[in-house]
Amino acid sequence: MIIEIKGLEKKFNRNTTALKDINLSINNGIFGLLGKNGSGKTTLMRIITTLMEPTKGSINILGLEYNSRNYEEIKKNIGYLPQEFGFYKDFTVLEIMNYISILANIDNSLRHDKIKRILENVGMYNDRRKKYKQLSGGMKRRVGLAQAMLNEPKILIVDEPTAGVDPEERIKIRNLLNEYSQNNTVLFSTHIVEDIESTCNKLAILNGGNLVFNGGLNDLLKLAKGKLWECSFNSLAEFNNFEKTHRVLSYKREDNAVVAKVVHEECPLENSSSIKASLEEAYVYITTRESR
Repeated sequence: MIIEIKGLEKKFNRNTTALKDINLSINNGIFGLLGKNGSGKTTLMRIITTLMEPTKGSINILGLEYNSRNYEEIKKNIGYLPQEFGFYKDFTVLEIMNYISILANIDNSLRHDKIKRILENVGMYNDRRKKYKQLSGGMKRRVGLAQAMLNEPKILIVDEPTAGVDPEERIKIRNLLNEYSQNNTVLFSTHIVEDIESTCNKLAILNGGNLVFNGGLNDLLKLAKGKLWECSFNSLAEFNNFEKTHRVLSYKREDNAVVAKVVHEECPLENSSSIKASLEEAYVYITTRESR
């Protein structure tokens, strides 16, 4: 096992607990970490990368016990792209990579070839002379990935790598992560369900600091089976009254009538029909169920 987490908890103060009794086993490939903003994803990643101390619990990374004696060795094996990756705006892409390689103690004789190879891999070599302030949001994320992968870490941790980028850039970034995961471990944190569906076989869902799901995509879909309903209403007023007490995922108007998708443990109305849930709808069901 690459990362083993047992009974992890993080409290910021008496009234704020960011993570509660987290147990996870992460192996090679891409492991998805799904949850809305504030669910505890970033706190968990900061702990794994040794940027933050847990309150209690144990972690084992690549056979190393998680403690201050092993922090330096652990950090050597982890590449990290934080959610807010920024750099000196007047540095060029090449200057950024050279700066990072110095911090990573990469030998001078290897630096040029390493930087060239990684920039080619992320599609940024032809833009290496551009200043950071000239880059698009997607290009900045790819530079962020390049710096995280520069030392070829066994574990790559990425926090919301596709947030705020256009669909074409999202596809490029997902493909980069898929390629890197062939021989390494990628912990992919996001709130975008489509990214998880396109890249991961296994995922964990955090909600309010709690681990509410841990398993395969098919396992998640099975949990939501029979929990998604299509309901019909004769008027918008009738629908609005229903919506006050039920979890409605979406709806569309058809003349004066309304047809809605509703998450519910049992048939909510006589004219309701059970429908197959998508991964996104299954995710909403799990987080809604755990919030009640």
